[in-house]
This record gives sequence, C-alpha cells and structure tokens, in this order.
Amino acid sequence: MKKITGFLLLISVYALVGCSGSDGPQVAAVEGTVTWQGKPLADAGVAFTPEKGPVAIGRTDESGQFSLSTQGRDGAVVGPHRVTIEAFQPPLPGKEAVSAEGEVLNAPVSRIPSKYGILTKSGLEARVTANDSENSFEFELK
Repeated sequence: MKKITGFLLLISVYALVGCSGSDGPQVAAVEGTVTWQGKPLADAGVAFTPEKGPVAIGRTDESGQFSLSTQGRDGAVVGPHRVTIEAFQPPLPGKEAVSAEGEVLNAPVSRIPSKYGILTKSGLEARVTANDSENSFEFELK
C-alpha cells in the first residue's frame, strides 16, 4: 500500500505544482504502448524522469496506450529519460486487512515485476525530441 500511496502522492504533487501556463522547460507530445508478455497492459502508471526537470506521468488505457503530461502540460521534457511502469492488482473488496490504527495491511500485488517501478532498476529509457512525431514509444515488458 505504501507504493501505491507514494505513487498517488507523487502524481498529486506534480499536478499541484505545475498548473502554470507555458513557463518551464520545453516539452513535446509523448505517447506509446505498454505490453506485458505480449498483451496490452491496462491501467498501468507510466513515468518519464528526465535528467533535469519535472517528471511526466500518464496511465495506460485498455489497449495499453498512454500519453504523458508534465505539470499540467501535455508531453514530457525534451531530452533523455529513465522510465518506470507500475501496475497493481487491488485486493478483492471486503478482503482488506486493517490494523487497529486503520491502516490497510495487505497491499495490492504488482501485476508485473517490481523492478519496472524502480527508477534505478527498470532498465527502461526513452529520448524525447522536440519533434512530436518522433515521440512514440513501445515498452514490451517480459
């Protein structure tokens, strides 16, 4: 649950910090597809982390397709990025274990290897260019 809470907190911070017109680094439109074992990976969080600048985030649809936004702007910062992808299977309704303090104890299980959600271990990279038509990425996770 801490991973999901952390990811949601990260998304919230980026959304709140960035709703500021066209100020900031140059961004370009980014879209792509994520597959897991050859099949589209639906409802996965995708994050592009540049060497400098804000993180771009997105979520896959039922066909595994995603588009990114950076601080309220469509796209990602131009330049090289490390990429992370997270996809969780939530606990069945009514099956959550709750501590005396009200904390959910059984966190959702990742549907893909956890390494893909760790910036230093995912092994996924992308280079975003100023030319929007060049920024279509496919991530085939195994």
